[in-house]
Amino acid sequence: MTCYFLSNWLIFLLRHPASTPEDKFLSVVMFLVTTIFWPLMIPMSCLEIVQKKRIDFSKMIPVLLAIFVFSISYYLTEIAY
Repeated sequence: MTCYFLSNWLIFLLRHPASTPEDKFLSVVMFLVTTIFWPLMIPMSCLEIVQKKRIDFSKMIPVLLAIFVFSISYYLTEIAY
């Protein structure tokens, strides 16, 4: 999903070159925050859940695999069109 977000952000940035410098700066900051922290937050949240014994680790693996498969399939369908 991060690659998909990156490609959409770059396309948007290239199609709107008349943006103000403030808009470009905020866009870059938002892009960096979401790109860097989003992939880190999912494993950290899962680790916290496991450490607090809220959910069994064996039940979490299928959920993570389903999220991964859905993300890949969504990305591949966007490439095809």
